[in-house]
Amino acid sequence: MPAPYARPPLLADRAFQAVTALAIIDVAAFLLQERTGPLWPDALNWLLLIAVIVPTLALCRRVRTDPASAPVVRRYWGTVQAGITLFVGVAALRALVALGAPGWLLAVSVALHLVGGVVLTWPLIGLPFSAGGRARTVGVRLDLGTLTFAAGLFLWHFAASAQFADDRVTASRVAAAAVIMGAGLNGVYLAAKVVLAGVDTFARRGLYWIGGSALIGGLGSAISFLHPHQPSGNLLLLVLPLAAFAAAVGARVQVVDTAAAARPRRASRGYSRMPYVAIAAVDTLVLYNHIEHAGNGILIDGVAVTLTALVVIRQLIAFRLNDTLLARIGVQEARFRLLVQNSTDMVTITDPGGRLTYVSPAARRMLGADPDELIGTAIAPRIHPDDRVPAARCLVRVIAAPGATATFQVRVRHTDGGYRWFEVTSANLTGEPSVAGIVSNARDITETREVRDRLSYEASHDRLTGLTNRALFSRRVAAAVTGAGPDTPVGIVLIDLDDFKNINESLGHAGGDALLVHVAERLRACVRPADTVARLGGDEFAVLFEGARGADLDQVLTRIMAALLEPAVIDGEPMTVRASFGVAEGHGGDDPGELLHRAEIAIREVKARGEGGIERYRPGMEARGAERRRLVADLHTAITSGQLVTHFQPVVTLPGGRITGAEALVRWQHPSEGLLGPGAFIEAAEQSGLIVALGAWVLRDATREAATWPGELTVSVNVSARQLRETGFPDLVAAALRDSGLPPHRLTVEITESLAVGGGATAGNLQALRDLGVRLSLDDFGTGASTLSLLASCPVDQIKLDRSFVPDGGSFAIADAVAQMARAFGLQAVAEGVETAEQAARLTALGYDRAQGFHFARPMSAADLRARLAGEVVVTATPLGHR
Repeated sequence: MPAPYARPPLLADRAFQAVTALAIIDVAAFLLQERTGPLWPDALNWLLLIAVIVPTLALCRRVRTDPASAPVVRRYWGTVQAGITLFVGVAALRALVALGAPGWLLAVSVALHLVGGVVLTWPLIGLPFSAGGRARTVGVRLDLGTLTFAAGLFLWHFAASAQFADDRVTASRVAAAAVIMGAGLNGVYLAAKVVLAGVDTFARRGLYWIGGSALIGGLGSAISFLHPHQPSGNLLLLVLPLAAFAAAVGARVQVVDTAAAARPRRASRGYSRMPYVAIAAVDTLVLYNHIEHAGNGILIDGVAVTLTALVVIRQLIAFRLNDTLLARIGVQEARFRLLVQNSTDMVTITDPGGRLTYVSPAARRMLGADPDELIGTAIAPRIHPDDRVPAARCLVRVIAAPGATATFQVRVRHTDGGYRWFEVTSANLTGEPSVAGIVSNARDITETREVRDRLSYEASHDRLTGLTNRALFSRRVAAAVTGAGPDTPVGIVLIDLDDFKNINESLGHAGGDALLVHVAERLRACVRPADTVARLGGDEFAVLFEGARGADLDQVLTRIMAALLEPAVIDGEPMTVRASFGVAEGHGGDDPGELLHRAEIAIREVKARGEGGIERYRPGMEARGAERRRLVADLHTAITSGQLVTHFQPVVTLPGGRITGAEALVRWQHPSEGLLGPGAFIEAAEQSGLIVALGAWVLRDATREAATWPGELTVSVNVSARQLRETGFPDLVAAALRDSGLPPHRLTVEITESLAVGGGATAGNLQALRDLGVRLSLDDFGTGASTLSLLASCPVDQIKLDRSFVPDGGSFAIADAVAQMARAFGLQAVAEGVETAEQAARLTALGYDRAQGFHFARPMSAADLRARLAGEVVVTATPLGHR
């Protein structure tokens, strides 16, 4: 919340300190000389006036040049500065006359004085009244009339009438009285105008001082020029310093209030005290006149009666405004009551102690409780025990500061014994007398939470077996090695069912699924509750053991093997399962990716033997140094000598089968081994770092070829982690697009989920690609870090369902969940690995509008793709109801 309003002290400014001190000295000198007579030459008094004006000009200049002030404020104070500057000339001419200069300079100073008064008066006349509506405007004008009548009476009685004290009436005396009355009424009018002005950009305290300066300067100057009874000294030496000081205070207040972070706005009243003060003053004058018989009795009584009539009229207008306001408030209260009572959200007010003082009728529907019965009870006991501490923390922050707000989610007990999820927004309105409590608005989000939790669970668990999936298993492995000490063992076991393909074909997909569920149950039964069992996909399982050493691990694996060999009845037939186990053992602090990699090496080794059983990773197991070095050298030659070729697999629409683009797939035209797929060399490229040069070649070749395709066909290029970590990768993409002429939106860069959560340079490069206009796609979605937070934070346009999740007669829950998440986040969903018309039809029914796979087209050369585009053959999805 914003910091509370803090107003800097007025005297913190040196120029204001100077003008205050000099004004005090000037006034004191004037009063002293009135008692003792002149103490020094009169010219020195005028120079002392100049000394008061100079710091006043400095304060005016600060407002005029203050960037925090509104333009209208700066213009006004610029005019004030110009007007006050003229009075420096007035004082200087008076000083020269006092030193013996020609008398005509005195007339010049009077003319300059009048011009300065006009310059200072003019901007005040343009200030608007703070009136809203016709009735309020009339009321303000009546207030101004009341003040004018009262001021006119006092000016006449105490100033202008002195011109005729000896009952002689002459033209000069009438003119002098008129000038005094005019100047005085003008000063009163300007002062009232400033006080009643409704200019929000001006500091209100400053407006009061501006009005005071106008009243002092205008009325005082008129009296000093024309009143027959003058002090022994020149009255201007008292009037002008006081007017300058009032202007200086106004300028300083404007700067101080503008510098404050949040100047509080005073609530406007429907009335002003000024007319009542005026009539009280006139009534006092009436009493004084009747006691002392000071003269002007008829005039004073007449003005008193007139003012009384004006105030009565003003009061009637105020009553009318009050009635209108009360009616409006009644309508607003009724509207607010209806809104609250019919709102789907529950509104509550609690005191700082947590007891309910108001509960809206929605509580009956949301909690099953009568709102009246809840009033006076504490809300905390109704909150779920697991949510009480975080909810209390939020409420403590709200209670600590008036105006503070907080939003949090909490479970609240229903009268049926269950709990409902609420999203609560609380605000501290203890400072509002009409509320005096903590206002909370609660919205029922139970269904939203259930859907979110279900989608999150399905994104991190295998739908068939309920086991952890690959993404969550990888995170568990990372957490285990990160949180464990260096002496704490961490073991990973990968399990692959032997001959499961034949079993699945003999039993059918339903039987195969039942067997997988049976395996999952046996695995869970054989391990500790703290161990993590996962299904990585297909017939691949994994177990994470934390704190289990070699001998203990062997005992568990032996138990698992024995449990799998126990016959299980599947579709009425007893079945036994044999499996291969790849084991990697490490300790806290090891690299989780390397630990998983070792387990994969071990499982590949045992599968290659074809004997099943258990294989532990041993250092050097993967070492085929000479072969790998030869492969890397040959690959380097292939990149530089043109042995690489790009094939393209079309991406088509569902259900129409129209080609919308293609995915670029690299092949190696090996001189002796023929055309090699990426499986033969990509791993070596990744390990050696050649993947960067290889990826750059594929990017340039793919964009160059795609630029020749008709229409808006797109090309997708896979990008590795090593490429995305290169700081110049976005520049490389931009250069490929520029050289090929391919528009950026026709290029899609495919990344894996693990890259999307990489952070650092990877995140920066992904954003740079988006800034270029290139589209991003999450490839093999569902096999990596598939989470809702990933989709919400990663700047992708498309997700590609991994081929392992494409419906193949079994469960299609993952495919359905991915399609729902894509729609929820506004992303395009593409299914890859579609091999049959039935799969295409199922994916169409789930909402996928893009797909690729052997059912539509196998990867083909650039020339073959161009030929196919020239005479496009459409492969459609067979509708589910027409198979």
